[in-house]
Parts: sequence; C-alpha cells; structure tokens
Amino acid sequence: MGFDLSELVKRIVKYLVMGLVIAVVSIVIPKKSLNVEEVVILALSAAATFSILDVFLPTISESARNGLGLGVGLGLSPIFV
Repeated sequence: MGFDLSELVKRIVKYLVMGLVIAVVSIVIPKKSLNVEEVVILALSAAATFSILDVFLPTISESARNGLGLGVGLGLSPIFV
C-alpha cells in the first residue's frame, strides 16, 4: 500500500470545493443569516463527513451525493413533515 500524492491532492481539492459550496449555500439560502463561525463549522463538518464516507463507505458517499441525503432529510425535517 503506497502513498499516492496526486490522489491526496485531488481529494483535498475535492473536499475544499465541497466545503466552499456548502458555505456559500449556507450564506445564501437561509432567511435568517448564519454568522461566519456557524458557516465555517457547517462547511467543515460536511466536508469531513463526506471524506470519512469516501474512505470507509464509498457507495454510501456516492448515493448521498446523488440524492439519498435529500430523501432522508425530507423525511426527517420538521419543515417537510
């Protein structure tokens, strides 16, 4: 099992972009704006969650990106119940 620097860089960029997108969405969408600390925590938590899923459960991670997370969220969110 070797160390692949290009794969490491690719994953870091992927999760940074994902975190940035989540941060932008968390600033733009809510009616009551979040403060910067909350946005950073939300973005880092989401990026960390997907990085862990990619390593240990890649199929679940792919499904979450394709809408499984939205379906579960719609069922659990009090807004949509």
